[in-house]
Amino acid sequence: MSLTVEQNRSALAALRIPNFRKLWIGQTISQVGDGLASLALIIVINQVSGSTAALAGITIAIALPQLIFGLLAGVYVDRWDRRRVMIASDILRGLLVLGMVFIRRADQVWIFYILGFAQAAVSAFFDPAKTALLPQILDRDTLLAANSLSQAMRAVTMVIGESLAGVLVGLAGNGWPAFTLDALSFFVSALFIARMVLPAWTGAGVSGGSTRGTLEMLSEGLQFIFGSRLLIGLVVTMMVTMLGIGALNVLFVPFLTRDLQVPTAWLGVIGASEVVGMVLSSALVSTFATRLKTGQILALGVLGVGAFTELVASAHSVILFLIAIFGVGLFMSPIQAASATLLQQNVPAEKRGRAAGALSTVMSLAAVLSMAYGGVLGGIAGIRLVFFISGGIILMAGVLSAFMISK
Repeated sequence: MSLTVEQNRSALAALRIPNFRKLWIGQTISQVGDGLASLALIIVINQVSGSTAALAGITIAIALPQLIFGLLAGVYVDRWDRRRVMIASDILRGLLVLGMVFIRRADQVWIFYILGFAQAAVSAFFDPAKTALLPQILDRDTLLAANSLSQAMRAVTMVIGESLAGVLVGLAGNGWPAFTLDALSFFVSALFIARMVLPAWTGAGVSGGSTRGTLEMLSEGLQFIFGSRLLIGLVVTMMVTMLGIGALNVLFVPFLTRDLQVPTAWLGVIGASEVVGMVLSSALVSTFATRLKTGQILALGVLGVGAFTELVASAHSVILFLIAIFGVGLFMSPIQAASATLLQQNVPAEKRGRAAGALSTVMSLAAVLSMAYGGVLGGIAGIRLVFFISGGIILMAGVLSAFMISK
């Protein structure tokens, strides 16, 4: 029996495809481990060092690799077999996380920086490989629903992992259980990816691994992006969006505790509110896809996040704040899913890794800049003003998206 267009665009249709189902299960398990390790890392560094500078250091160490290696990683993703890149990345990340098990003293914190930097560097290869691989295993009409499902589950699994992290670190007195489980989750993910049955990837058609060949491939990929109005629009939209969202992420907790004077116990409830919004919009994405083009979904998502960010800035009660954060989550999932889908649908297979690497690098740079200006301006003019500015920046990104992408 043939599927209707709407059924073909549903997350259920994507999960019926064995290769995607294996990838999705492996990633779901791995992302629970990511949530475990990310919070455990912060808790352990705080316990052994008691230094906010040390916490800032690990944040920088994890953010830098995408900026340093992101563009070149995309080149190698287009050159190498993408499934093997993902398997090797998971195994390497698992081994690196295992190294964190043995760090127990303040004079060992520097090892966290090295391992965190190395793990993030490996992730700079995994993420574009996954983005580039999905169109090989899914129909074009199923991509948006699959990307939306992946984004929603990422939010859910991170919450689950972070919840478990607090319990495990509290019981053990250190981070070894969380780091061990995260390492195991990477190994499990590698096993599921290894079970995927795919034709061998022949590469992007550039022979050799010389520096000249690598730079030629990078130049070719960037020329392709800048030669497409849609792709330029996508890069600009996501860059400007992240210039607004980064400040929101870094100032979220101090705004809640200082400006609204809400107990930290509310953090879990508020985080869950955002996740519920993301899951709800993910469930509705097949309906959106039958009525709107992917570019229109992206533009509406960005405009929605901008509008609800302004509501966050206006909130003077925890209830209004909860509603605003729910709205941010509701429109965030379509942004993430639509941006990935536009890239996958409009970039040839042999250039997709470079395009994904370039987009991730630009977004990471914008997020870092946003966190920097948010931290400085928040201390001078107040967090609420920063949120108003951030909302305005995101709304501007939505207008740019509607003009450059939405058709």
